Amino acid sequence: MKRSFYYSDMARTKEYDRNDVLNKAVDLFWRQGYKASSVADVVQATGLNTASMYKEFGDKDHLFEETLEHYRQNIIGPRIKILTDHPNLTGVEAFLESVINGAASKKYKGCLMMNHLAQQHSISLRAARQIGEFCETMESLLSVALRNAQLEGDIPAGKDPATLASFVMCSVHGLVLYGRHTDKKPNIPNLYAIIFHALKA
Repeated sequence: MKRSFYYSDMARTKEYDRNDVLNKAVDLFWRQGYKASSVADVVQATGLNTASMYKEFGDKDHLFEETLEHYRQNIIGPRIKILTDHPNLTGVEAFLESVINGAASKKYKGCLMMNHLAQQHSISLRAARQIGEFCETMESLLSVALRNAQLEGDIPAGKDPATLASFVMCSVHGLVLYGRHTDKKPNIPNLYAIIFHALKA
């Protein structure tokens, strides 16, 4: 007599979509931050049960690390692509405009990466390295674009592209925080011209 195959005999099908889980985790960590988000919060926000979360991601640290990578690729990716597609002053201008528009929006929650720069003591070493590498990548892309802009005559020859890239990143870090002050939002668009003028002056 042939043995009947029951559901328990077969590999259990996942009842969740991994990308959907990561999108929900991004939203949670973006709103509350890593430290303030408990495992119970993660379970409630993503719809996973605790067992599934640990089986799929290991623990909250590993979930956060994958969330950062998901954020980098899928959410902040278009902003990075601006500089890779247009490594010149046009790209820098569009990049800054994107940052300004984001910071000035009513629903702005900052940048998931940069929000956690001040929380490096509460996240894993790997997550801290991910954030550091992200910031280094952005500054490097800006430096290349500004060097090309200089070669094209759009930036004075006496300026140092690497220093200008650091200045732009410093401005971006400031905008991430400034954009979280609701009463300051009307001032944000005015900062674009000031930052851009400093590059060309």
